[in-house]
Amino acid sequence: MSDPMAVLAMAGATTVVAAMATSVWEGTRDQVVDLFRRRDEGRSAVVRAQLDGDAELVSGEGDDTVRDDLVRPWARRLAALLRDHPEAVEGLRTLVEDNAAPRDGGTWSQHIAARAGGAAFGAQGPGSSVHVHYYRPAPGDAPA
Repeated sequence: MSDPMAVLAMAGATTVVAAMATSVWEGTRDQVVDLFRRRDEGRSAVVRAQLDGDAELVSGEGDDTVRDDLVRPWARRLAALLRDHPEAVEGLRTLVEDNAAPRDGGTWSQHIAARAGGAAFGAQGPGSSVHVHYYRPAPGDAPA
């Protein structure tokens, strides 16, 4: 998979997880289910159940750690979808763009942190740039 596809999958996953426990969740969830329906009609019920379960975790915990933990699995699922069904690119791009800006005219902010030699990715909507942050501990620094 090309880097732009990986970036789109990560942006899609970030968008999906960010929408959980918000007023736009149902529409976002339906868009994701429609994307996966391309792969297998029967799988859409499984995807819907996964999304609903993850949304319950997000709304129940209210913790950024839960959101952080959910982004990578959704990025992997979306990357696999794009690899198997490149025609899904436009649908995922539309999902990201539809959720790119608050509908009330406000602004969104996103905090991205990389720890223990990890990489962090972030993107917010059309025209935004993707920032990749790498954290490398200095020699002698204890892992966080």
